[in-house]
Amino acid sequence: MLRAAQDVAAKQAAMRLYNGDASTLHGIFAVNKPPGISCAGLLDYFKRNITKGSSSMSFSEHFDRERALRARSDIINKKARRRFVPSNIRVGHGGTLDVEAAGVLVFGINHGCKQLSEYLVGGKSYLATGLLGVATESYDAEGNVSYLADTAIAGARIQEAIPQFIGDIMQRPPIYSAIKLDGKRLYEYARGGENIPAEVLPRKVTVSDVKLLYYENQDTGERIGRRVMLPADHAHYYATGKYEWHHQLADRPVVGQPLLPFANQPTAPKFQLLINSGGGVYVRSLIHDLGQAVGSAATMVSLVRTSQGPLRLDRDTINPEDLVYLDRVKEAIHHADTIIQGRSIN
Repeated sequence: MLRAAQDVAAKQAAMRLYNGDASTLHGIFAVNKPPGISCAGLLDYFKRNITKGSSSMSFSEHFDRERALRARSDIINKKARRRFVPSNIRVGHGGTLDVEAAGVLVFGINHGCKQLSEYLVGGKSYLATGLLGVATESYDAEGNVSYLADTAIAGARIQEAIPQFIGDIMQRPPIYSAIKLDGKRLYEYARGGENIPAEVLPRKVTVSDVKLLYYENQDTGERIGRRVMLPADHAHYYATGKYEWHHQLADRPVVGQPLLPFANQPTAPKFQLLINSGGGVYVRSLIHDLGQAVGSAATMVSLVRTSQGPLRLDRDTINPEDLVYLDRVKEAIHHADTIIQGRSIN
């Protein structure tokens, strides 16, 4: 009995040593999530390193570890578990972003976690880029090409089709999603090559507005609007590494092969959308369905969440590197509270 009590006391001491006075922090704040890491992976970095400051593991090293962890999960088709770290703080996030998506992600700490449900269903805005003329199994650039379609589509047809995706609409989630069916996530069936045991039914979602910001099609010689530039770090990610275009590739992607090498093919028709929506909307599905609606196909090749509730990208977000500094997190919580309460920002 005495040994058990000593073990508990030692564990509690380790928690205090590890988390410092983070246990006294309560509230929510916004982080600028980079593409290439899961929301859980980013949250794990925060939980492991809060209060460590300059002595913490660098975010770039954690990012690489998360990529390796994900690669292992894909190989074994099973969630690879992270090493347990003692903690006396509670953390969470509201409103999941896909691994390859970027932008505003709301974190909660301790009592602030109770507020996160509001951000699961609340308003969000997205800046999304679609590739016209190609569809993938996952509805994004990471999937294999499922079919190719006509690209001689006028911008006016896209404009005319957009209103059918505004309002309360029925949307079928992609099979590569985290939705559970019979106790298993859909992407686990898809990655394992298993048949999904039941039909994935459309769901009612709310889309407040969709604007076509930019469309360029070298096949038709048409160009509409002006492309909105992504934040520099996000733009770099979506243009390099596995997204980088190599001139020795064929002119068009091949059915059954990965789309990624063609995501930045210079002559491929592309469009950019600004989407305002409620919770539960899959932008990948919206772009896929829009492609079908104009008599072609479309795949999402980049996604940045530009706002979540009243919190906006850059103005109200801190970077992953800031998560290890207690004073920066405190300041971010205060800033978010000021925004949410409607007080002016100097």
